[in-house]
Amino acid sequence: MTELPTTFGKYFLTEKLATGGMAEIYLAKLVGPGGFEKQLVIKQIHPRLTGQRHFVDLFVTEAKTLVTLTHGNIVPVYELGVIDDTYFIAMEYIDGPTLYRLTESLAKRGARMDPAVAAWICARILEGLDYAHRKGEGVIHRDLSPRNVMLSRDGDVKLVDFGIAVNLGAADDSGAESAPTGSFPYMSPEQVRRESLTGQTDLFSVGVLLWEMLVGERLFARKDPDATLAAVTHEEIPRPSTKRPEVPAKLDEVVMRALERDQAARWPSAGEMLAQLQRYLYALEEPPNPRDVAALVARYCPPETRRLPTHADPVPGGGTEVTPPPAGPHTAVIPRDAEPKGKGRARTETFATNVELKQMLERGTPMHGVPAITDAPANENEDDDIVATKVSTTGSQRAIETDDDSPRASQRSIPRAERSSSTGIAESPIPVPGRTPPSRGLLVLAAIGTILLGVVAIVMFMRARERMTDVDAAVVATPADASEPDLLPMAIDASVLVDANDSDAAPFDAATPVRDAGPRLKPDASVATPIDAAPRATGTATLKVGADPWGEVVIDGVPRGRTPLELTLPAGKHVVEIVYRGEDPPRTTKKTVDLAAGETEQVIADFTKP
Repeated sequence: MTELPTTFGKYFLTEKLATGGMAEIYLAKLVGPGGFEKQLVIKQIHPRLTGQRHFVDLFVTEAKTLVTLTHGNIVPVYELGVIDDTYFIAMEYIDGPTLYRLTESLAKRGARMDPAVAAWICARILEGLDYAHRKGEGVIHRDLSPRNVMLSRDGDVKLVDFGIAVNLGAADDSGAESAPTGSFPYMSPEQVRRESLTGQTDLFSVGVLLWEMLVGERLFARKDPDATLAAVTHEEIPRPSTKRPEVPAKLDEVVMRALERDQAARWPSAGEMLAQLQRYLYALEEPPNPRDVAALVARYCPPETRRLPTHADPVPGGGTEVTPPPAGPHTAVIPRDAEPKGKGRARTETFATNVELKQMLERGTPMHGVPAITDAPANENEDDDIVATKVSTTGSQRAIETDDDSPRASQRSIPRAERSSSTGIAESPIPVPGRTPPSRGLLVLAAIGTILLGVVAIVMFMRARERMTDVDAAVVATPADASEPDLLPMAIDASVLVDANDSDAAPFDAATPVRDAGPRLKPDASVATPIDAAPRATGTATLKVGADPWGEVVIDGVPRGRTPLELTLPAGKHVVEIVYRGEDPPRTTKKTVDLAAGETEQVIADFTKP
């Protein structure tokens, strides 16, 4: 089990929100310079499914589907990636409950949703579905349930989890002996029968959602799965007004037509069902809006808050103990009085959920903060005032402190020549307009960077010399006796080389090193056999390696990383192996490439084909 919080690539995983049959959902942060923070959700494929191609394909298909859908009522996807063999999707974080949690909370308190608010939420769902059904070839969600509808605390309605979405006209892809794909209490009759699907399949699910919001009960859910499927296909569906008399007749009509088991009698499209709901909403004296949904969420699903412990309680017998945080998702509130106080120290805003950011960074990849260089505007009224900047480092973060009670605040009355920065370096008596003097930390950083560049240059030069030596060794023969005058202690043209022990032997290969007996010049050049040896390839070439879905690249027996890769290799022949370890046993593709100097060649392996 992953200990949280921790790093995951460029993300910080702070809490586990949920675990499903195919994926795990984490609350995450993306942290940038200058206090930049973005909260989002990381959806990871379940570790036990990483090596199973069918589930990986479903996971990747979900990301590809969502990235094509750009609509205000559909959760957006930011990234699909692989880190340490774990596929993940980064998507928008919706601060709020699911529709399921809201309806359950209402039922526990004996409350019911206002019919107008229920109709407004349903209209937002239909707007997202209408867009998805019309986008490209058309996308059917196929898994609409109250758990896959999110309600933000600002009153937004978003559709999530397109993990089993299919194109219009597709049939159920589960086996004949297995259960149909989807959430049983919310699937359509044709989905239960594994028939060809249309957009009306989603409309039946929307009808179930609206019926439950209006009535405050579950329509088809039973304790037994078979009983649930039987209720979907055969049991009578009561009108919402029979369960709750205050439901308007117009909403009765919308719901019952959506719940027609015969597709021909159902609403023909999400757009037409949406239009009918809009007519009802526009006819109201005060139609609902996002603020009404936000108020409903705030009342029945308030955020859980707590305060981080600011001190350790004594334990009998010595030592200290800190009360552990409560289980479940929450938002941590750091009290202001928990910040260390002292002259010359500024408060730094950081995020914290289960634990503080510092603890998370200690378990993850180290981050080294670098102070930013900013252009400070010149002060026209106080051109003699030079403000010193103090840089303090806490953990792996750096914050620029500007406390008014620090010693620099008194520098306004000190002559410019007598002032000094907090680092002890005297400031220039001639200030540069619009720019603050560089800090000691910046100068040290620049010096370290210069030294590192020099070291890198030396290492590269030594490696280049080694490569040059290897090339020379391949074409220079080793002399047998240095005292003999006809030995050549240097590289010569292969066309004039013959074997020292056999004057009638075949010519030398220019790429083959000669041992012991060195090459000799033929005493009589007129009888030398001409050699048509191809010159040794020189220079470098570019090799691009790709694989679908991915692969590990081995060049000439040396692992070089994971696709996609762009490598610079010496010109000549190389053996390229691409290994896909997503199956058991792994699949391998091997190819020999002959790279010409200055050219680019591409090798792609397709592991999607059996």
